[in-house]
Amino acid sequence: MKVAAQEYELKTGEKVLIREGTVADSEALLETVREYVLTSRYLIVAPDELENTVADEAAWIKELRQNPNSLLLLALHNGAVIGNLDLTGSGDEYEEQSGLITMGILQAYQNKGLGSLMLREALAWARQNHQLQVLCLQVQRANKSAVRLYQKAGFKVEGKQPDVAPEDQVDYSESIIMTLNL
Repeated sequence: MKVAAQEYELKTGEKVLIREGTVADSEALLETVREYVLTSRYLIVAPDELENTVADEAAWIKELRQNPNSLLLLALHNGAVIGNLDLTGSGDEYEEQSGLITMGILQAYQNKGLGSLMLREALAWARQNHQLQVLCLQVQRANKSAVRLYQKAGFKVEGKQPDVAPEDQVDYSESIIMTLNL
Protein backbone atom coordinates (compact mmCIF):
# COMPACT_ATOMS: atom_id res chain seq x y z
CA MET A 1 0.00 0.00 0.00
CA LYS A 2 1.31 3.44 -0.97
CA VAL A 3 -1.30 5.62 0.78
CA ALA A 4 -3.40 4.75 3.83
CA ALA A 5 -7.16 5.13 3.45
CA GLN A 6 -8.37 8.29 5.15
CA GLU A 7 -11.81 9.76 5.81
CA TYR A 8 -12.31 13.49 5.24
CA GLU A 9 -15.15 15.97 5.57
CA LEU A 10 -16.00 18.14 2.58
CA LYS A 11 -16.97 21.81 2.90
CA THR A 12 -20.60 20.66 2.86
CA GLY A 13 -20.12 18.30 5.80
CA GLU A 14 -20.31 15.19 3.61
CA LYS A 15 -17.85 12.45 4.56
CA VAL A 16 -15.62 10.98 1.88
CA LEU A 17 -13.03 8.26 1.94
CA ILE A 18 -9.85 8.70 -0.08
CA ARG A 19 -7.91 5.53 -0.73
CA GLU A 20 -5.83 3.79 -3.34
CA GLY A 21 -7.68 2.22 -6.21
CA THR A 22 -7.50 -1.54 -6.70
CA VAL A 23 -8.31 -3.87 -9.57
CA ALA A 24 -11.60 -4.64 -7.80
CA ASP A 25 -12.59 -0.99 -8.41
CA SER A 26 -12.30 -1.29 -12.20
CA GLU A 27 -15.99 -1.32 -13.07
CA ALA A 28 -17.01 1.40 -10.59
CA LEU A 29 -14.14 3.64 -11.67
CA LEU A 30 -14.94 3.18 -15.35
CA GLU A 31 -18.60 4.10 -14.74
CA THR A 32 -17.60 7.21 -12.79
CA VAL A 33 -15.12 8.35 -15.44
CA ARG A 34 -17.71 7.88 -18.17
CA GLU A 35 -20.22 9.94 -16.18
CA TYR A 36 -17.92 12.87 -15.51
CA VAL A 37 -16.62 12.90 -19.07
CA LEU A 38 -20.17 13.11 -20.39
CA THR A 39 -21.14 15.91 -17.99
CA SER A 40 -17.92 17.94 -17.85
CA ARG A 41 -17.47 21.24 -19.63
CA TYR A 42 -13.70 21.12 -19.35
CA LEU A 43 -12.24 17.68 -19.90
CA ILE A 44 -9.91 17.30 -22.83
CA VAL A 45 -11.18 13.78 -23.56
CA ALA A 46 -14.06 13.14 -25.94
CA PRO A 47 -16.68 10.57 -24.87
CA ASP A 48 -15.89 8.35 -27.86
CA GLU A 49 -12.32 8.05 -26.56
CA LEU A 50 -13.70 6.10 -23.59
CA GLU A 51 -13.99 2.71 -25.17
CA ASN A 52 -12.11 0.89 -22.42
CA THR A 53 -13.63 -2.31 -21.14
CA VAL A 54 -13.63 -3.31 -17.48
CA ALA A 55 -10.75 -5.67 -18.35
CA ASP A 56 -8.81 -2.76 -19.91
CA GLU A 57 -9.42 -0.67 -16.79
CA ALA A 58 -8.31 -3.54 -14.55
CA ALA A 59 -5.09 -3.95 -16.55
CA TRP A 60 -4.40 -0.21 -16.30
CA ILE A 61 -4.99 -0.21 -12.53
CA LYS A 62 -2.75 -3.23 -12.11
CA GLU A 63 0.00 -1.49 -14.08
CA LEU A 64 -0.31 1.67 -11.96
CA ARG A 65 -0.17 -0.34 -8.75
CA GLN A 66 2.94 -2.20 -9.89
CA ASN A 67 4.80 0.96 -10.92
CA PRO A 68 6.55 2.44 -7.86
CA ASN A 69 6.32 5.82 -9.62
CA SER A 70 2.52 5.81 -10.02
CA LEU A 71 -0.51 6.24 -7.79
CA LEU A 72 -4.26 5.92 -8.24
CA LEU A 73 -6.44 7.61 -5.63
CA LEU A 74 -10.20 7.16 -5.44
CA ALA A 75 -12.68 9.30 -3.55
CA LEU A 76 -15.76 7.47 -2.29
CA HIS A 77 -18.99 8.75 -0.78
CA ASN A 78 -21.27 6.15 0.80
CA GLY A 79 -19.17 3.46 -0.90
CA ALA A 80 -19.57 4.89 -4.43
CA VAL A 81 -16.63 6.21 -6.45
CA ILE A 82 -17.14 9.96 -6.93
CA GLY A 83 -13.71 11.00 -8.18
CA ASN A 84 -10.20 9.90 -8.96
CA LEU A 85 -6.70 11.22 -9.31
CA ASP A 86 -3.99 9.32 -11.07
CA LEU A 87 -0.35 10.20 -10.97
CA THR A 88 1.35 8.24 -13.72
CA GLY A 89 5.10 8.05 -13.44
CA SER A 90 7.18 7.05 -16.39
CA GLY A 91 8.96 3.72 -16.33
CA ASP A 92 11.51 4.88 -18.88
CA GLU A 93 15.05 5.13 -17.54
CA TYR A 94 15.52 8.78 -18.50
CA GLU A 95 12.01 9.91 -17.65
CA GLU A 96 11.37 8.15 -14.34
CA GLN A 97 11.71 11.43 -12.46
CA SER A 98 8.51 12.84 -14.00
CA GLY A 99 4.84 12.12 -13.40
CA LEU A 100 1.61 13.16 -15.11
CA ILE A 101 -1.45 14.03 -13.01
CA THR A 102 -5.02 13.66 -14.20
CA MET A 103 -8.09 14.16 -12.03
CA GLY A 104 -11.84 13.94 -12.44
CA ILE A 105 -14.72 14.46 -10.04
CA LEU A 106 -18.44 13.91 -10.52
CA GLN A 107 -20.22 17.22 -11.01
CA ALA A 108 -22.26 16.88 -7.79
CA TYR A 109 -19.03 16.81 -5.75
CA GLN A 110 -17.12 19.62 -7.47
CA ASN A 111 -16.26 22.86 -5.65
CA LYS A 112 -16.58 21.18 -2.26
CA GLY A 113 -12.87 20.79 -1.51
CA LEU A 114 -12.52 17.24 -2.82
CA GLY A 115 -9.99 18.16 -5.52
CA SER A 116 -7.81 19.88 -2.91
CA LEU A 117 -7.94 16.83 -0.65
CA MET A 118 -6.99 14.38 -3.40
CA LEU A 119 -4.25 16.64 -4.74
CA ARG A 120 -2.81 17.14 -1.25
CA GLU A 121 -2.67 13.36 -0.71
CA ALA A 122 -1.03 12.78 -4.11
CA LEU A 123 1.56 15.52 -3.58
CA ALA A 124 2.45 14.23 -0.12
CA TRP A 125 2.99 10.77 -1.61
CA ALA A 126 4.99 12.17 -4.56
CA ARG A 127 7.31 14.11 -2.24
CA GLN A 128 8.08 10.86 -0.41
CA ASN A 129 8.82 9.07 -3.69
CA HIS A 130 12.51 9.64 -4.22
CA GLN A 131 12.34 9.02 -7.97
CA LEU A 132 9.84 11.75 -8.78
CA GLN A 133 11.22 15.25 -9.25
CA VAL A 134 8.62 17.02 -11.38
CA LEU A 135 4.87 16.66 -11.90
CA CYS A 136 2.97 17.89 -14.97
CA LEU A 137 -0.65 18.29 -15.88
CA GLN A 138 -2.83 19.76 -18.59
CA VAL A 139 -5.95 21.80 -17.82
CA GLN A 140 -8.39 23.89 -19.81
CA ARG A 141 -7.67 27.59 -19.25
CA ALA A 142 -11.45 28.18 -18.95
CA ASN A 143 -11.56 25.85 -15.94
CA LYS A 144 -10.69 28.68 -13.55
CA SER A 145 -11.32 26.74 -10.33
CA ALA A 146 -8.98 23.92 -11.41
CA VAL A 147 -6.28 26.38 -12.50
CA ARG A 148 -6.54 28.14 -9.10
CA LEU A 149 -6.38 24.78 -7.30
CA TYR A 150 -3.17 23.81 -9.08
CA GLN A 151 -1.59 27.24 -8.66
CA LYS A 152 -2.41 27.18 -4.94
CA ALA A 153 -0.59 23.83 -4.73
CA GLY A 154 2.49 25.39 -6.34
CA PHE A 155 2.06 24.43 -10.00
CA LYS A 156 3.34 26.97 -12.52
CA VAL A 157 2.09 27.56 -16.06
CA GLU A 158 4.74 26.38 -18.51
CA GLY A 159 2.94 26.83 -21.81
CA LYS A 160 -0.26 26.47 -23.71
CA GLN A 161 -1.73 24.20 -26.34
CA PRO A 162 -4.51 25.73 -28.44
CA ASP A 163 -7.70 24.00 -29.52
CA VAL A 164 -7.33 20.68 -27.72
CA ALA A 165 -10.91 20.15 -26.59
CA PRO A 166 -13.36 18.20 -28.72
CA GLU A 167 -15.47 20.53 -30.87
CA ASP A 168 -18.70 19.64 -29.05
CA GLN A 169 -17.34 20.67 -25.64
CA VAL A 170 -19.15 23.63 -24.10
CA ASP A 171 -15.96 25.55 -23.27
CA TYR A 172 -13.78 25.00 -26.31
CA SER A 173 -10.57 26.77 -25.36
CA GLU A 174 -6.86 26.39 -25.12
CA SER A 175 -5.25 24.06 -22.68
CA ILE A 176 -2.40 25.07 -20.41
CA ILE A 177 0.50 22.91 -19.30
CA MET A 178 1.48 23.23 -15.65
CA THR A 179 4.40 21.77 -13.71
CA LEU A 180 5.48 21.44 -10.11
CA ASN A 181 9.07 20.80 -9.08
CA LEU A 182 9.14 18.56 -6.04
